[in-house]
Amino acid sequence: MKIKRITIHQIKKKQGVSEAHLVASDDLIPIDDKVEFLVEKLNDAFKKDEKVIRTEFIEDQDLFQKSLRRFAKDINDDSFYKYTTTSIKRIKKLLQATPLATGGYFVYVNYKHRKINYSGVFIVRDSEEVIFDRNDKNTFVVNKTTIINTEKLAMAVRIDLDRLIKKQKRYLQFTHKLSSTSNYFSEWIEADLLDKSADDTKALISLIDGLTEFPIDPETGDNFDSEKFREKVFDYINSSGRVVRLRELGKTFWDDSDFLTDYIDENDISISHQFQAVSTILGRLKKYELKSGKIKLSFSRADIESGRVDIGNDDQIIITNEALRTKFDELYG
Repeated sequence: MKIKRITIHQIKKKQGVSEAHLVASDDLIPIDDKVEFLVEKLNDAFKKDEKVIRTEFIEDQDLFQKSLRRFAKDINDDSFYKYTTTSIKRIKKLLQATPLATGGYFVYVNYKHRKINYSGVFIVRDSEEVIFDRNDKNTFVVNKTTIINTEKLAMAVRIDLDRLIKKQKRYLQFTHKLSSTSNYFSEWIEADLLDKSADDTKALISLIDGLTEFPIDPETGDNFDSEKFREKVFDYINSSGRVVRLRELGKTFWDDSDFLTDYIDENDISISHQFQAVSTILGRLKKYELKSGKIKLSFSRADIESGRVDIGNDDQIIITNEALRTKFDELYG
């Protein structure tokens, strides 16, 4: 990870009141080991959040995306700082209109991670914790201190600047909390909340198709074969009401909650961390079905991988199967 720019602004606001106060940093923060440690923690917490949504901005541009786009087109310290101070004023107004919401520290970061140039805003809050100190009589005493919780983000957004500039889809990633008190956040970042379930389900199929090695089958002690693994994933997702949770799938099949969220990060796969799978698309894990007129073809991914079903020239689909050929010959023998 390479951190390029960072600054922190604070909005002071208590729950139940409309009054909010902005405490802005006057400049960018010098980057040192402590800053690098902070950003690593925040980025890790973001990846581990179960409800990261990947989408785009709504078409009507407002302060957040206007100032961000200006920075993305002319990346330098001044444009970054201006983007942070312009956008923070907008969310202050939204917080004032949301009495039950609270403020926090807004950590604005421009950084490069896994070759992707991100601009992120991570909202963290402080809390009072108990610590033990020794006094001059060499006795432990109980004190209080204020700490910042970097393990659990209040909210966060991360924008893939390269995707944004190239006008590719799903450059906007954010933690989506289904709460009336947190709607101001998606309004602030101007996120398009149209359902992406179909795209996410297709991305899941592509993700599994792209795996070079499947997890261990507890029944055999060996790696799952392609067809059995897809059936297991299909059955598991259906058993949960077709709600796909990437961290849950990672824990279930790889005994590692981070496996799939790390995988999509490493391979730049655009898929939300949690979504409702579309049944007709999810079924492709078990089989593909094609139909034209009275001709109907059903086959699995394993049939493609083994070469039993392949693409021929022009309008040809080639099926290599001795049993089918024998039955065909019997019909016309």
